[in-house]
Amino acid sequence: RSVEGLTNDLKSDIWSLGCVTYEMCALTPPFTADDMNGLFRRVLKGQYNSIPSQYSMDMRMLIKTLL
Repeated sequence: RSVEGLTNDLKSDIWSLGCVTYEMCALTPPFTADDMNGLFRRVLKGQYNSIPSQYSMDMRMLIKTLL
């Protein structure tokens, strides 16, 4: 698959699933920043807040693995 010359692979699909799963639990995107540069850095570093404590450790580990 190609969008604007970029190729998506299984890794990007898994990462996207992690983003959607996180957002379903936390009701907010996993990666936020004031600008695109900051967002890029947070995504590369994998910096995101924990999901709410009502979710199990298994769910936390699943999201961590996907992201």
